[in-house]
Amino acid sequence: MNSKESIRSLILAQRNALSESEVTSRSGVIANMIKEHPFFINAKMVALYYPLGKEVDLWKLVETNKHLALPKVIGDELHFIEVTSKTLLIKSSFGIMEPVAGSYVDHDIDLLLVPTVALDNEYYRIGFGKGYYDRFLAKIRPPHVMAVIYDFQLIDDSLHQHYDVPLDGYFIG
Repeated sequence: MNSKESIRSLILAQRNALSESEVTSRSGVIANMIKEHPFFINAKMVALYYPLGKEVDLWKLVETNKHLALPKVIGDELHFIEVTSKTLLIKSSFGIMEPVAGSYVDHDIDLLLVPTVALDNEYYRIGFGKGYYDRFLAKIRPPHVMAVIYDFQLIDDSLHQHYDVPLDGYFIG
């Protein structure tokens, strides 16, 4: 049995080994898959993330007519702020681009697209281990919560803890 740390290390090494062209190509496939999915089509507010390193890049979803939100860490909590292509973003202490200001739309999210290091077959995710998404989902559960992953990020091991919150599924490419 693997530990979360060893799985995280292995998957991140695989992800970091992707070329920029692979990231661009796979991200485009996944973004198009999302745009055609009923969860996205029927959503008014879609929460996504700004890619860190070689995470799946969903930024082309900004070109759609959807209301979009990005996460911002405030203390120990994650909140989502509505953004447009013109929203000013700054790098947080975690190295993640976040909106500088704006109003929270936590309760308005119809589809939450979650960055994920690894996902097991029960839809429990391994992230970076800080628990922000789990705490958010324990308080506020949007109608659809989907991981966004490359094919090698889907794992067989099930390592979830009592505080982990399962997602509803995934978009994979």
